[in-house]
Amino acid sequence: MPTQPDRLRRLPVTLGPVHDETLGSYLHRLAVANNRPASFLARLLGPLPPEFSPLSNTTTGWNSHSPDRLATLSGRPTPHLARALPALAELLSPHRPGQRTERMISRPCRCCIARRSPTASVVITLSPVHVHLCPRHQLWTRSTHDIPLVALPEVVEGQRRLDQLARRHRQTGRALDLARKIVEDWSASGMPIDLGTEWTDRLDRVEALAVSKKISAEDRSHLAAFPEIVVLTHLILDPPTSAPDPKALYLATTAELSRRFARIYTTLGTQDPLYRRFCLYRDRDGPVSKSGVSL
Repeated sequence: MPTQPDRLRRLPVTLGPVHDETLGSYLHRLAVANNRPASFLARLLGPLPPEFSPLSNTTTGWNSHSPDRLATLSGRPTPHLARALPALAELLSPHRPGQRTERMISRPCRCCIARRSPTASVVITLSPVHVHLCPRHQLWTRSTHDIPLVALPEVVEGQRRLDQLARRHRQTGRALDLARKIVEDWSASGMPIDLGTEWTDRLDRVEALAVSKKISAEDRSHLAAFPEIVVLTHLILDPPTSAPDPKALYLATTAELSRRFARIYTTLGTQDPLYRRFCLYRDRDGPVSKSGVSL
């Protein structure tokens, strides 16, 4: 394999990366545009990552020439590439300040893909863990297919509130994951608070969409429960009491949930997933904000 960047030539068809795109996604798009295997391009830069795919986002094994080799292949200056490719930016500036929010493998909505890269069918990017939809085009992107949200304004509003939380709390992703697990446990073991009417109504609205048959039951359920997951995320980040006693925290949290949802919360005590997953282990698992700011 050649080791100097000047031994390479620019690919016949060059494409710029999408903002926050993964390396694997960008290399696959370059490969498709030039009718070449993506693994061939990847090997020109360094060792082929295990299970190389558009989801891959590693520079492990790259040497000092690799960034310039990518610049040569793509016909883009290295600084231009680094502004769009987080993995390359981290390789070139390993000591730069880290991202304030956690990020995860995701994808833009189809409308954003068409605007940024008209020839691409799929673009894989890194996005904040709390982002579930495209606010510009009102499309849910946490599924294999975009789900229109015109008929689900409460879901869009839930994302707006989650964005507000993320601006104030660095642990929003962790709290969101915990809230979703609690809600899933409620669904599996019996609901202590009756949210079935709201969830059934949202599921019916999703079922009325043409894309619904392509959406898994798990993804539909996640979408249906999303507004309530956001409410619980808020209470995890901003508990209604600073009392260290788990039982006091549990009673205060259930009372606040009853107030916010305007219905009775049947306390299940130590068997409640809310108690077991959050109240019992809050102090052990890390600090939680008590700012009390209401959304």
